[in-house]
Amino acid sequence: MGALDSMPNATIAETSLRDDAAAMQSERGIRAILTRWWVAFLLSSVCVVSGHLMIKAGLNALTGAGGANSGLIGRVAHAVRQPEVVGGLLVYCFGTVCWMIAVSQKDISFLFPLSSVNYVLVVMASAVLFAEVISTKRALGVALIVVGMIVLNRKSAKERA
Repeated sequence: MGALDSMPNATIAETSLRDDAAAMQSERGIRAILTRWWVAFLLSSVCVVSGHLMIKAGLNALTGAGGANSGLIGRVAHAVRQPEVVGGLLVYCFGTVCWMIAVSQKDISFLFPLSSVNYVLVVMASAVLFAEVISTKRALGVALIVVGMIVLNRKSAKERA
């Protein structure tokens, strides 16, 4: 006899109701978190950057078939058969959905400059993951992006008061 077989029906029903209530509370908690603009924005950035990096990894793995001698359609068809490219596109699409959630909750004039963090993250990750060399000129450009994000999102003395 199992543990549930020895329980009275009322106890089983109460346990089931408690489990259902806990699951609903957990779902509400997750939904509440996902409807916050900054969570959606953060997920968007992580997914967009990850998607780009996965696509790059897939394209780096391409072999000669469907290479430079093929037409554009042949090269694209070959590229989208790479698992990393497909995965990157799916992750990127999920990031786009998260972006839509964030934009529905916050002004795009606020969020769009913040999305410049994606450029910074891609440059840093490409140096680490793909051993890409970041020139001084490129590093200065990225630094300007960071300074721009700080300036655009810094509150003025009037806003802080």
